[in-house]
Amino acid sequence: MNLQVLEHFLDNNVIPKIKKRPKTFLGIAKQPHYENVMSNIYAFYFTIEEVHGMKDLFIASLLELINETILGKLKNVTEINDFGVNTEVPTEKNGRIDLLISSQNHAIIIENKVYHKLNNNLEDYWQSTKVTDDLEINKIGIVLSLNKLNVIHPQFINITHLELLKRVIQNLGNYIMDAKDKYVFYLKDFYQNSMNLSKSEMDSKELKFYFDHQTQIIDAKDLHFSVREHISNQVEDVAILIDEDLVLLKSKGEPNKRLRFLLSSKNKNLMITILFEKLLTSERELFLMVEMKYDLLKDKEQYKTIQFTEEENKIIKEDFYTKTTAHWCHFATVKYNLSDEEVSKLGEYIVQKLENNCLLSIYRKLNDFIPKENR
Repeated sequence: MNLQVLEHFLDNNVIPKIKKRPKTFLGIAKQPHYENVMSNIYAFYFTIEEVHGMKDLFIASLLELINETILGKLKNVTEINDFGVNTEVPTEKNGRIDLLISSQNHAIIIENKVYHKLNNNLEDYWQSTKVTDDLEINKIGIVLSLNKLNVIHPQFINITHLELLKRVIQNLGNYIMDAKDKYVFYLKDFYQNSMNLSKSEMDSKELKFYFDHQTQIIDAKDLHFSVREHISNQVEDVAILIDEDLVLLKSKGEPNKRLRFLLSSKNKNLMITILFEKLLTSERELFLMVEMKYDLLKDKEQYKTIQFTEEENKIIKEDFYTKTTAHWCHFATVKYNLSDEEVSKLGEYIVQKLENNCLLSIYRKLNDFIPKENR
């Protein structure tokens, strides 16, 4: 790795910031792209009498989009009323219509596509859906997809999920007074889910920047991980360097990148916590804390009987005795902003600060004070 080349690259280029897509309920449930789940949600909102209170918002929005197409202008489906909404409707050739909005005289056949190819028998769907006098002008088929598709069947049009939901959101203002807040929230989340599915997290400009500067970017990433590993190793060395019987505890998962615990060998619920995640930012912050957990928090008032010095009292957190957190609480905290040289010798720096900033003396007094039954 040539640090001069890397420095020149970083000084003369602005690294694109990738905006992460917001999480949605469907995303959290690991079901953001399931067609049957989405069809059920659509069925709920298309049903005028449902508890959402949005009445005909969805059907009105859909009919607007239909009327903006060449085929839609030739149809009479805008006259649909007293309709029912059904999902997974069986067809004559053992197919399933994802969503059918129909009355005796009119029908809107919706094939819901997310990631799967459009290989459905649309003619079967069309012939299986009957209306009065079998007037083709009174029914229409829609392929509802993430991206624009070339739909071959002459009676079907293509509308994207995003087009439909954008129109719904645009028209929502006319219905907002009667709409139930909870279902408006669900609707917005469903809209965000469709945006997440429809749009890539990265555009072509961002990808071009990466491929044009791939070597330097990989070098920068490797350097970042090396610095993070250096910081982690230095923090873990504290358990060895310090003159105290402390047990190193690493966290699992993402917290492992943020902190380490040095547990009392006498009481696993008393510890010195080292929070180092901001050492990797321009803030260069390090937090050293004395922390308690679980049983040690049941009777906080007892710690007021310990004779702390004036200097020790300055770093004891004022809200320790008033916080109602049941699982963990910081008893004392000190924050430092480090220089490059101090980060390079982080283990020695932390040991020096623990011995000089009263944190270690506070920890020792607590460790001696804790009753044997809690050890």
